[in-house]
Amino acid sequence: MIVGVTLLKKIAIKNFAIIDDIQLEFYNGMTVLTGETGAGKSIIIDAISLLLGERADKTMIRSSANDALISGVFTIESKEVKNILDYNRIDYDNEIEITRVLSKDNQNLIKINNQRSTLKIVNDLAMYLADIHSQFDNNQLINPENYLNLIDNFRKDKVKQYLENYQDKLENYKVAYSDYKKLKSKKAKTLEQLDLYEFQLNELETLELSENELESLQEKVNVLDNIDKINYNLQESFALLNEQGILEKLYIVKSDIDDIAKTSKDFQEISERINNAYYELEDISNTIEDKQETLDYDPNELETMNSRINELEKIQSKYKKTISELIDYQMFLKQSIDEIENFDDLIKQREEKLAEAFKILVSEANQLTELRKTISEKVTKEIISTLKELEIRHADFAIEFNEVDFSDKFNDNIFKNDGVDNLEFLISTNKGEPLKPLAKTASGGEMSRVMLTFKTIFASSQRIPTIIFDEIDTGISGYIAKQIARKIAETAKIAQVISITHIPQVVAQGTNHLAIRKEIINDKTKISVKYLTYDERVEEIAKMVSAEEVTESARSIAKELLINP
Repeated sequence: MIVGVTLLKKIAIKNFAIIDDIQLEFYNGMTVLTGETGAGKSIIIDAISLLLGERADKTMIRSSANDALISGVFTIESKEVKNILDYNRIDYDNEIEITRVLSKDNQNLIKINNQRSTLKIVNDLAMYLADIHSQFDNNQLINPENYLNLIDNFRKDKVKQYLENYQDKLENYKVAYSDYKKLKSKKAKTLEQLDLYEFQLNELETLELSENELESLQEKVNVLDNIDKINYNLQESFALLNEQGILEKLYIVKSDIDDIAKTSKDFQEISERINNAYYELEDISNTIEDKQETLDYDPNELETMNSRINELEKIQSKYKKTISELIDYQMFLKQSIDEIENFDDLIKQREEKLAEAFKILVSEANQLTELRKTISEKVTKEIISTLKELEIRHADFAIEFNEVDFSDKFNDNIFKNDGVDNLEFLISTNKGEPLKPLAKTASGGEMSRVMLTFKTIFASSQRIPTIIFDEIDTGISGYIAKQIARKIAETAKIAQVISITHIPQVVAQGTNHLAIRKEIINDKTKISVKYLTYDERVEEIAKMVSAEEVTESARSIAKELLINP
């Protein structure tokens, strides 16, 4: 009874690699795919991979076409899938159809239920739709860098929560460490400039700079340089306004118009204008008189002002700054010198902040490690048990975590984006032998069995609804092949299993048998697919058993395998 809640129902592939146009339906239980090498079995898996978020490659488009299309329908009851669809406002009933269109002009298209979508959304959905294992996945067991990800996959949701908390605290630590290092670096650089800063500040403070002083001095000097002309023009202007009676005559005009202002609005307006002109001229006359009285020429004052102007212009030229900019620079110098004098206090404060961020980060890192150790303990027990089922009778397995030294808050090298943990998978396959690194000791057949073990445990723990095995049984034969076949069939009780295989024992375990054929028709390669009947299955398995042509003996073996898989 399959407990998975999301199943791959059907797939359509058009103009993809050597596939012209095929449509496949998939069913519950275990479906095996067989066919000669190069018939196109792995191409079908490649197509499914695209539906699960693999990046598109236009070289996979059939040479005679401009576009390739792959679409797949999944039935859904998974709340996680529904949550993702709801969040991204994608309409659905009880199925989703994912469509990928590959184009030679790179105008690729992704749709979910006929709505434009993104690769990220497809990737988000993929972890709840299916898991694909190929024979190359065994390489994950050769590279210890993959081990952490393998363990995390057993409790993705739980690990994700802890990992996000850790990464948040890691970012805080990085910021605090960066601030600390920047201040230390600034102190070192600024100390080298302290003497220069102090000299410049003293020089500028001595000048007692003020805004607009230079402009004001230049204006005053300009007046004194033209004092004779100014004095003559002021005297003549005052005389014209007063001694020659301009103001007096204007006053008479003003009085005359005032007398008739009440007779008409027009005269009233003229009166107001004459009044304004008269009082304005009177005020101008008074101002001119005041200027005459205060106008004074002092050679010493002129010399002092010229000396000050020269001083200010020199300082502007020296620093290549205006007086206003020099005042700002003076403030910068004060702040920099104050900062230098208080650097030790500031550095101490930032170091304390760094220490606190480090302490919190270490706590989060340890919590993440403890979760992984808990997961690893459970996985280890299940792996040992499953390996024994797969005829590694004296199997022993362990997951070893590195020791982390948290004594130095300045050692940021221990923190990676995925935590502080480095794992080693250790295995012993023979009684009495010590545990040794898996990558260095396990044979190819053992690697396949260990990886199958991981996949079956993973399927159970994560309730992955569809698992696809692409020749996971490569290099396996005999009794061990039968045990692997039974383990794959056992997995099919909790998930939909699709398995590409060349092993008769695995084929016989299938509840559904799909044969892939490659034919040349009119000088073009065509791929055909067909679900086999019982008799056709017998012939297919017999071909695998026979070294050359199919014999009755091979057919008998095939029937026996199908009856007693």
